[in-house]
Amino acid sequence: MTKTAFLTLCFSAALLACSPIQEEKTPFVQQQVIPGELPDPSMIEVDGVFYATGSSNDWGPFYPIYQSKDLKNWDFVDYVFREKPNWTLNSFWAPELFYKDGKFYCYYTARRTDGVSCIGVASTDDISKGFEDHGVIIEWGEEAIDAFVYQEGEDLYITWKAYGLTEGKPIQLLGSKLSKDGLSLEGEAFEVVTAEAESWERGGIEGQTILEHDGYLYMLYSGNACCGANCDYQVGVARAKTMEGPWEKYDGNPILVGNENWKCPGHGTALQKGEDWYYLYHAYPSTGFPNIGRTVLLSQIEWDKNKGWPYFNAESDRGLIVQDFRDDFDGNELNPKWRFDVGIENVSYELSKRKLELKDDSNGQYPAFLGISPDAANGTFETIVEIGGDALKSLTFYVTRDNNLGIGAQGDSLIIWKQSGGNWEELEKIELEPSEKVYLNAQMKEGKEFVFSYSLDGNSWTDLATNVIGDNLAWWSWGMKAGISVKADSATDNQMGSFEAFQIKY
Repeated sequence: MTKTAFLTLCFSAALLACSPIQEEKTPFVQQQVIPGELPDPSMIEVDGVFYATGSSNDWGPFYPIYQSKDLKNWDFVDYVFREKPNWTLNSFWAPELFYKDGKFYCYYTARRTDGVSCIGVASTDDISKGFEDHGVIIEWGEEAIDAFVYQEGEDLYITWKAYGLTEGKPIQLLGSKLSKDGLSLEGEAFEVVTAEAESWERGGIEGQTILEHDGYLYMLYSGNACCGANCDYQVGVARAKTMEGPWEKYDGNPILVGNENWKCPGHGTALQKGEDWYYLYHAYPSTGFPNIGRTVLLSQIEWDKNKGWPYFNAESDRGLIVQDFRDDFDGNELNPKWRFDVGIENVSYELSKRKLELKDDSNGQYPAFLGISPDAANGTFETIVEIGGDALKSLTFYVTRDNNLGIGAQGDSLIIWKQSGGNWEELEKIELEPSEKVYLNAQMKEGKEFVFSYSLDGNSWTDLATNVIGDNLAWWSWGMKAGISVKADSATDNQMGSFEAFQIKY
């Protein structure tokens, strides 16, 4: 990982309970620890090394893996899957890492080809070399999501969210024993906890993690709406003496809520380092909310010495990690930060002579897009496009195939365009002077306001549209991506575009 720059902002986590009794010690500073978007983080520790991954949603490759030795500085390792497993369609959510007897496991949620969300499992002996998929392990009615695995003595247990799509039935967290090899369920499923509609949970719970402390199993879980502009995610806790319960919810819930700097925190993993417990979870940064998506935070778990329940009450530093990015397309493989929309599979590319040749295989139905998750809501984005050909070659900001905008070259014209709900609109169009290539630039503010400009030499710039509003760039489950796209011209069958570089500066 390159060196990070931390921009200070205030942040605090709230506890809606009586004042707990706590030890005097230097408070832990809550902070972002992995840049960019990574919802639903899972974390394990193996031989002093921590590994983390998170949801991919509808973006491939699938489930990026990071590693750290101190929980604060993380390096990218690889993806769980470079290609999606055969049984899956989309909605790659909530991966759960687990380690046992020299083998790494990933229990993950995906929508099956028939549209039903199930939990699959994959394994590997070397986490840096990808996982072998073993298929579906949990199919439960209309939906099974959000696996968490816990070892109690010699027994393995798996928990998951059920009945989120079952009309007339409350959402529950269920549990079951796992086989010793971790690849199948054993015995009958049992109830862990049930969502309460008339409480802070608003009838929805998910994203659980379990830890043992002073003779109790404590389960941190998330409740209410996880995602999008109307989210109200929060974290509560329940405890039991054994996995099969009974589980008791804390009457001081929720113990972690949003504030003016971080919105809708939740769905994380608790892990011990030395004598201290930490919680790795996601939240939306308020700047750029919700367009930028959910990123990874780390908080220390404190313990009420009187009541025995956990709480969060540390000083906070909103350390927003930003890393400038540049790709000159000078390698033999695409930089692993690039992501593609798995829902349309219309992207093919080739790297050659310090250029990226991008092809739209949908013949203009949708833009073929490769993108990067921005680290922050304010930045400058730039690419170099070869002029010529009837395909539209663009610097693009994208949330779905039907909601995107950008500036691109088509033939001898330069076009600023916007697509909202599938409706395509040209906002501005000019004719370019004869040139072999054009430099395209966009300045983004608050994740939704854009100023576009261009240059024919990379030095002298001309502003075009001065305030394009990306009101179409907010999405429920994932954040906006910035990158490059090609939209084929259906009349001439021109499908290709050539790009020389792409960069982001914060």
